Amino acid sequence: MTDIETMKDLSTCKDDWLKDAAKSADFTDDDTLLITIHRGAKQIGGSITEISMGRTAVLVDCGSELPGSQGSVRDEDIIKKIFCNRRRYTDHHLSGVLFTHYHDDHVGLMDRIPTDIPIYMDSATLTILRTLHKHTGNIAMQEMLSSGNERIRTFTPGKLLTIGDMNIIPFFVDHSAYHANMFLFESRITNHTVLHSGDFRSTGYMAKSLDIIPRLIHENYGKQVDVLLTEGTMMTRSTDAEHLLTEWDVKKEATNFMRDHRQIFVICSSTNFDSLTSFCNAARANKIPVYGNPYIIEMLKVFSDMAGKYTGLYGLPPIKGIDELKRDRPKEGIVLLGSLLNRKNEDAYSLYDRYSHYMRDYKPHLIYSMWQGYLSPKHPAYDEGLATFVKRFGSSVKYIHSAGHADKAALAKFIEDVAPRKYIVPLHTENAAGFKSLPIEDKYKEMVILPDDGDRIGIR
Repeated sequence: MTDIETMKDLSTCKDDWLKDAAKSADFTDDDTLLITIHRGAKQIGGSITEISMGRTAVLVDCGSELPGSQGSVRDEDIIKKIFCNRRRYTDHHLSGVLFTHYHDDHVGLMDRIPTDIPIYMDSATLTILRTLHKHTGNIAMQEMLSSGNERIRTFTPGKLLTIGDMNIIPFFVDHSAYHANMFLFESRITNHTVLHSGDFRSTGYMAKSLDIIPRLIHENYGKQVDVLLTEGTMMTRSTDAEHLLTEWDVKKEATNFMRDHRQIFVICSSTNFDSLTSFCNAARANKIPVYGNPYIIEMLKVFSDMAGKYTGLYGLPPIKGIDELKRDRPKEGIVLLGSLLNRKNEDAYSLYDRYSHYMRDYKPHLIYSMWQGYLSPKHPAYDEGLATFVKRFGSSVKYIHSAGHADKAALAKFIEDVAPRKYIVPLHTENAAGFKSLPIEDKYKEMVILPDDGDRIGIR
């Protein structure tokens, strides 16, 4: 385990003896806050963070690695360490696992969590995961998420959740996953506070939440944040083509594009409700019918039913099934394809030709609305099937995408709005050191610490 005061030196020190000495520091008292970045200190995705307060320990997220991940800890190894070999590094039993949102790099190992450990998520995440896994064939996840499983416990954003020695306040935050959450942890013994950001952005339809959360923490709840654990996905990814587009921009660009092109396929994650809403409403503005497979139609209905309780922003036009597309053979239409990730090369290649039999005067265009790293042969996350399908469209591809994560400017503003008092720990990033170069006050740069995966940070 690593003493937080020594951690600043560890970020640059190469002497093994110092690192070993720091890890042998004894912080086992109940008045110590412990934070363990099991995975995520130097990679995007596969996120697992442990927070211990008093005699209570919880995990935040239990995600599987993203395709092409260059992380140092594989899924099987992390499961063994956390759940099977736990007594080797801590005597704290896990009191629960909290999930920030439903993306696989945050929930992908949920079915590997031992059955005696409760699982916490908000009701929207539970509903979405249930719908999603109706179509995946993952029996273990279907059984875990079933309505009769008392292990699954739901929380409500903004309402206090108490687990053992810690109080937790979840906050709804904007992300490319509907109803993502941040968590504010407070020790009931020492009043230490930790804010875990989860994934967030400042470009979606619910972006105002990013400004509201710090005010709620400081004013409504009267709390100050000691330690900020914050994502940094965009610290290495290019923001030139992504961070400038808000979801309002996506809708505007799609609306303009659909005025001139009436046969369009859309590649966009089936769980990115904001962007799917943008494309569907752009189609409605141009009076073009929208088609989708049964899975996408069901997901959109679930999203719309949930979000429609709070705002008319997510009202959608009718979505027709692929069977209607086959029957009608329309001359124009918007076809929602989902992400097309992890398909065989030949299947993706033939998909283009298959739809030529469904639409008249076949001259389709493509809107690509995902991260472009999947299309680059030089990137570890390259997806050959997806790239092959996109190439079939040649120059008839329009890239319209709003990033799902905060860019550097949004990260800097968020840090200064939260105003942590002690430490900033980057997560979900390949460039943690880059936080020291953000346009933030020097006092916040000095708070940035750079643990390795597996390091335990102790704060008295």
